[in-house]
Amino acid sequence: MKISIKTRGVVVGILSLAFIGASATAASAATPSGSEDPIYFINGDTAETIAEGATIPWELGVIASPTTSPDDRFQGSDDADQVKVFLAPQGSERDISAWIAWGDSGFVSGTKQVWLPQLSPASLTAGNSASAKASGGPFSLGFAYTKNNGVTIADGGVVFTHIQITAGTGDFKYDYASGTVTPPVDPCAADPAACLTGEIALEATTIAAQDGALALSVPAGSKATFGAAVLVNQLSTSTTTLPEFTVSDSRIVSKKGWTLTSTVADFVSGTNTIEAKNLGVAPKVVAAGTTSTGVTTGTAQVAGSATTTAAPFAEAAAGAGLGDTKLSADLKLVAPATAAAGTYTSKMTLTLVSK
Repeated sequence: MKISIKTRGVVVGILSLAFIGASATAASAATPSGSEDPIYFINGDTAETIAEGATIPWELGVIASPTTSPDDRFQGSDDADQVKVFLAPQGSERDISAWIAWGDSGFVSGTKQVWLPQLSPASLTAGNSASAKASGGPFSLGFAYTKNNGVTIADGGVVFTHIQITAGTGDFKYDYASGTVTPPVDPCAADPAACLTGEIALEATTIAAQDGALALSVPAGSKATFGAAVLVNQLSTSTTTLPEFTVSDSRIVSKKGWTLTSTVADFVSGTNTIEAKNLGVAPKVVAAGTTSTGVTTGTAQVAGSATTTAAPFAEAAAGAGLGDTKLSADLKLVAPATAAAGTYTSKMTLTLVSK
């Protein structure tokens, strides 16, 4: 059973039945420093309380409750006008500007109560949850009562727990015992007179950052050889994958963005020709080794009606695409019925320009 904000009013009866006889010891709860309430995670697919320390997949639909019962609700403050779900560095839960990713939740109609907010990190569309998934580490996951159009924390404060994200997969655990933040001890607080202090002036001269270069790197001798052709709807069809190549953008000051296009020549075998429009090209960003973010690929070109002029392959808007972006494409050649059998050759030209 999948639970979402849109459907939870329909499924609450089913949820209640699923929890009849459930043990309150299925998970333990403590309140991390700064959280207004304890919080339990519930599996949105099975309606079961997730035990503390259990591994939770990144994409799992996680919902939250102040107890192990899904019927209970969080109580907000009267001054709150919005509810925001967030992923933040531990200790920065009340600093909206420090949140890594966030999304909208809401109140039960006519109340200041929050019921079964969705806390899956993968569902946080604003910000950059992908960076937390990639880097892993300790974070806080929860929601905040906000006012002034979501820019100020309301009197109800924030409700959250600490999680530990596994780098790469994004799988995470919540563990109150190990996640609670312990305030540092000030050795001078108890006996200020016993604390001896001295000051050392610090001075550093910095220089302005400078733009690097925008570059396109295609490995020498790169070649895409199509696999054995087969007949699909009586037309010769073969496929391959374009060798990986890299767009590198180290213009860290101007961050102009870039556009990459591809042009394909007609396929030739002796005096025989297959027009370039018969090559389907589906660009893709290769995950392994990619350090840039915000890169989008062009629309896939369909074999038989592909663009014969410069076709969008990938682009990065201003402020995006910094670092290395590894790219490739899935290729499909569908020869027309009139094409003679043979070995054909062509060439793809990649053109990179700054925005």
